[in-house]
Amino acid sequence: MRILRHNSWTAGLFVLALITLMALAAKAQDQPTQGQESQGQQNQSQPTQDQSAQPIPAYRSPLASAADNGDSDANAGPQAPDTRALAGAQNLGLGGPETVRSYWQPHFDIFGTADSNAQETASGSGWGTWTSFSGGVDVHRTSGNSDMTLSYTGGGMISSGTGASNGIVQELGFTDKFTLRRWTITFLDQTSYLPESGFGFGGLGETSLPGLGTGGAGSIFTPGQTLLTGREQNLANAFDTEADVSLTPRTSLTFVGGYSLLHNFDSDLINYGAATARVGYNYLWTRKDTVAVFYTYSALRYSNFNQSIDDHTIQASYGRRVTGRLAFQVAAGPQIAVFRIPIAVGGSGTPAMNSTELFWSLNAALQYQLRRIALGLSYNHGVSAGSGVLAGSEADTVSGSATRQMSRTFSSGITGGYSRNKGLVVGTTTPSSQTYDYWFVGANLSHPVGRALGLTFSYQMQYQDSNVPFCIGPTCGTSVIRHLISVGVGWHERPLLF
Repeated sequence: MRILRHNSWTAGLFVLALITLMALAAKAQDQPTQGQESQGQQNQSQPTQDQSAQPIPAYRSPLASAADNGDSDANAGPQAPDTRALAGAQNLGLGGPETVRSYWQPHFDIFGTADSNAQETASGSGWGTWTSFSGGVDVHRTSGNSDMTLSYTGGGMISSGTGASNGIVQELGFTDKFTLRRWTITFLDQTSYLPESGFGFGGLGETSLPGLGTGGAGSIFTPGQTLLTGREQNLANAFDTEADVSLTPRTSLTFVGGYSLLHNFDSDLINYGAATARVGYNYLWTRKDTVAVFYTYSALRYSNFNQSIDDHTIQASYGRRVTGRLAFQVAAGPQIAVFRIPIAVGGSGTPAMNSTELFWSLNAALQYQLRRIALGLSYNHGVSAGSGVLAGSEADTVSGSATRQMSRTFSSGITGGYSRNKGLVVGTTTPSSQTYDYWFVGANLSHPVGRALGLTFSYQMQYQDSNVPFCIGPTCGTSVIRHLISVGVGWHERPLLF
């Protein structure tokens, strides 16, 4: 066994992030809370108010991302606390407007984009243009003991003078929670069919996609796409089932099982799937603070590479929630990875080569909401599937956003992310330990031109380099850089009751 050293740059960044977290948490303690605070993983009692008297949020649904956070007036009323289990599959949230009314909300966006490197080649392919369009719907339905949310976005990217092929975009986010007497059963699904890597995807003019926003499954339950992989269609899916059972008013158990996959259609990149299971114990320390301990097992299998990886992770976790204001969680612990090549012993009697290594894992996430400003930050470290490029990697991923609400429908802000993937050397099968560093940063500015229309201007930069030359699809070299400048119009209807 060996413990791999962590990149000092990333460690320094995370220390700075933790300092920011502590400052924000201290400030949040001085703020008055809105409504009854979350009881963590306990089952919630039935609403005491008449359903017909409940309000719905104006102009934006709870599925909207932080970059499109909705009307501040909608957040001024009673707030429903976040009830997700700390040991569960989903990251903690801020809660949302208290509503039990069902509604749906359509939207449509169209953008024109100038792209400095549409084919994502190391030498650069020259400036070209895209016309991108997307439409979709957000749905919230409550019925009996079921609370269902669904968000769909579909569209495409049409090339004009870029030399790159057109692209199809399909994204679906689905959650259905059933609340019983002592049990809560939750079904989660995130699906994307994209022409590029999902991490930092800017093909629709910075339009938020449901599977890539907050409130989805945690990083360990998703396939992960944290590298630029050239222009090609790929399918990513993660389905999870979570069961939470309340033992006492302060304690509960969490059970999670799921499967995720990444498949590339137009290249020889590595395809894989992972079955994941988790069991955890949650303890409500105070009304705002929760602690948990959990064990996670992940079985990673590559469909076109004869290797398997089994992960065993034990983590202790702390979470703090202030309804409508703060959601913070951190989990850390050892991670044991068992590598096996080949996956099974062949008929020739060739023995399998096993390697067991010890790593450390850490996951942290923060959401902080002021009246018109939303901040988000996340960090993950541990063994990763390799994003279709590496047959397993030690990965660090940082992403963040700062948004400012400017109207009932639109907002402006900045987003950014960084990932580092270091290939894992297993025996003598890998001649070198290749490392990829990938950055993206973006900004957008929107101006409403009506109650449902808005104009948006956005910019994004993507940059990736490696310590050795690489070829990913048409992308060959040691580095690739790309700039995207987009102008578009969006229509977002107010929620419609049904």
